Amino acid sequence: MLAKTFSATLRGMEPIKIEVEIDAVRGAPKFIIIGLPNKAIDEAKERITAALLHCGIRPKSKRTVVNLAPANLKKSDNAIEFAIIVALLQLYQKIKLNTDTAIFLGELSLDGSLRPIRGALPLVIAAKEMGFKSVFLPQANELEVNIIHGIKIYPVKHLNDFIAFANHRASALKSLRPHKFSQTQMKHTLDFADIRGQTQAKRALEICAAGGHNLMMIGPPGAGKSLLAKTFPSILPPLTEREAIEVTKIFSIAGLTYKTGLIHQRPFRNPHHTISQAGLVGGGSNLKPGEISLAHRGVLFLDEIPEFSRAALEALRQPMEDGVVTIARAAGSARYPASFILLAAANPCPCGYYGFKQKRCHCSPLAIARYQQRLSGPVLDRIDVKLSVAAVAIKALTKKEKQANETSAEIRQRVIQARQRQLKRYRSTDYLTNSALLSKDIEKYCHLTEAANQLLSEATKRLGLSARSYFKVIKVAKTIADLAGVNRIETDFIAEALQYR
Repeated sequence: MLAKTFSATLRGMEPIKIEVEIDAVRGAPKFIIIGLPNKAIDEAKERITAALLHCGIRPKSKRTVVNLAPANLKKSDNAIEFAIIVALLQLYQKIKLNTDTAIFLGELSLDGSLRPIRGALPLVIAAKEMGFKSVFLPQANELEVNIIHGIKIYPVKHLNDFIAFANHRASALKSLRPHKFSQTQMKHTLDFADIRGQTQAKRALEICAAGGHNLMMIGPPGAGKSLLAKTFPSILPPLTEREAIEVTKIFSIAGLTYKTGLIHQRPFRNPHHTISQAGLVGGGSNLKPGEISLAHRGVLFLDEIPEFSRAALEALRQPMEDGVVTIARAAGSARYPASFILLAAANPCPCGYYGFKQKRCHCSPLAIARYQQRLSGPVLDRIDVKLSVAAVAIKALTKKEKQANETSAEIRQRVIQARQRQLKRYRSTDYLTNSALLSKDIEKYCHLTEAANQLLSEATKRLGLSARSYFKVIKVAKTIADLAGVNRIETDFIAEALQYR
């Protein structure tokens, strides 16, 4: 008797349906798994045997062959183990459940309990799109999948619970009741009201938050660049349902959602400058997402950006331009979303005080030139806003000079309103923010007054702006117009956008 069940695995973000076939054939007693399993899946034979014994089921002394189809795809995901043991239970006639419209995801423990898996959310969504009616998965993964509608989800803690359910004891397992998504504004320990001075920097950060633009801050040590960057998430709008699912998918694949469930807070990734190219972009034997994908719909903060390796920085070109990253390795290729706001901070020279009046720079002109050339022109050209951050005057730090600064909540409200204007404007497209606009759609959505157009043309000739920089000025100006609640791009908006180039 041939038994068949279904499971699934992921190659990057791409789900692949796995058909598990199992049969007892003539020959010496042996448990064989074919279909290009890796070492971890091949070891599942021992876990399956131990799990069956803990459930009071003695494996039969027969030559048992498990086939994982498609046979040409290497299998490296332990989530297939649950489907294998369910097929084995069918072969032994220990369960009566019809599994033709069900999919099974889970890694087995020796005692028969199910361990959490990576990628539960994208796999459940894929199961729904493939037409399956129900999915069985580890109970530890239920937090991240409890907002999925349209498919019955059964969290399973132990194999005994599934066996009881499969033999028509409905009380053994209960399907999840889907929760309704609700936007959540997270509490932040840092607030813009606590940052003295830096009025221009705060304005630039507000523009970047509203339009999703990349920003680079250059200034001496202690000027507050890192503090400004770490306070930036406090003015970002909460994640929409679509964005929350996108972010949680990536974190789920990376195995970071077992305890958090669905992610409601925009990611803020702050990798150290010693990070490798694979750690930043993604890769490895399992083609895992890197920091730039984990920053999707959030912030990637590169402090001391000139200290990062040249290869890692150059690898940022494609994701900064296209919002996706493609990882190609000998084992295969994977494509991950990487639409993030890049915040970069740098000193003007190795010692950090070049151009600083209060302290003398001790760097030679050659050392300064080499330091500043660590960032290539193409990478710099992809940064929308460039900002010089000066040291805050001592008077601004004293209590006597303390002024009532705007809170992050007040700034965030303007950012949310600007984002809502963009969502409304781009509702028939895939765009979410102005920064994502392609050049071909600039003329359609960004209308300049005649005076603004003339100012931009003159500035382009005088400053020698590239075509990319020209369009970035327009997109930044459009965000400034959205913050002002104005439809057309006026001269003042272009002038402010130009000063950030």
